[in-house]
Amino acid sequence: MVKQKGVALITVLLIVALVTIVAAEMAVRLQFQIKRTENLAFNQQAYWFAMGGESLVSLVLNESLAAKSGQFNLSQPWAVEEMSFPLEGGATISGSVKDLSSCFNLNASIEPPAKNEDGSKPNVSNEQSRNDANDSGRTENSKTFDIEPEQQLQFLLENAGLDSYDAEQVRDAILDWLDADSITRGYGAEDYVYEAKAAPYITANGHFVDLSELKLIQGLDTIASKNVLDDLLELACVVPNYAEQTLNVNTIKDDQAGVLTAMFGNKLSMQDAKSIISTRPIEGFAKIEDFWDLSEIKAIGNISARVKKQFSVTSKYFKLKTRTEYNQSWVDLSSIFALDKNGKFVVIARKIGV
Repeated sequence: MVKQKGVALITVLLIVALVTIVAAEMAVRLQFQIKRTENLAFNQQAYWFAMGGESLVSLVLNESLAAKSGQFNLSQPWAVEEMSFPLEGGATISGSVKDLSSCFNLNASIEPPAKNEDGSKPNVSNEQSRNDANDSGRTENSKTFDIEPEQQLQFLLENAGLDSYDAEQVRDAILDWLDADSITRGYGAEDYVYEAKAAPYITANGHFVDLSELKLIQGLDTIASKNVLDDLLELACVVPNYAEQTLNVNTIKDDQAGVLTAMFGNKLSMQDAKSIISTRPIEGFAKIEDFWDLSEIKAIGNISARVKKQFSVTSKYFKLKTRTEYNQSWVDLSSIFALDKNGKFVVIARKIGV
């Protein structure tokens, strides 16, 4: 009888212990779920704060557009660097806006194939004849300055810190990444090069979507130790589905002087480029003709219409990068604004977590 009472007591103690363990585990899981729900709610709130910041920037860009009749410059509200605003509940949002016309658009590094008069694609002989004619025209009129987009890219890479040989390799690799064919340029790289890597991939054979794709380019994936990639990321940019090169001479900054010199094939010295930027009117050039009248630019010579078309005092694309923090949660948001057909800036791309 005594033994049975002892067994019953032990059984009761075991049951109590098990119930206690289960209850403790349930309490821990409940606390975890509550914390997880709170974090999701805070993160969602931070996201909507970020979207509010995006709407504010859209409003500011449209106001700047209307105030100056399309002219953009660094004295305008959108150009304030590292803006930070306190929000309700202790949240903060910080960020900056970049004019995508103040950098070198990599998607404009290669010109689309020309078309014959009937609209058909040219064959090799026609295209070669056209190139020969163009070269002949440049020889006859040697005082006219003209430069191909591929050459501008070459000079940009050199201004970012690459020597001429490495710049040629990276240039051809970028052009092979952009063009639609699978024919390797002199120093370039097509699919077979990337497919042989430890983590294989293939070329885009089209426009860059994001600047981070540069890290995949043959040559640039091995020279990061030279800090060239970081410098190039400051000079270059990517405008989605836009293959025109347009540099706003009012919004380039001193550390982007390498873009300005590259556009002129380094015929404009770095010193002169920085001088143009530093002595530029506070509200920028009122019209692009004021830029062409500068003595440093006139010294280059008679500039071709094609090159002149690449310069402007207006901008059509901007990039916003923000970080919103709220109760130990944060959201990094990157948004690209474009001027639509109605003359308003709208968001055409958005990325979270960058």
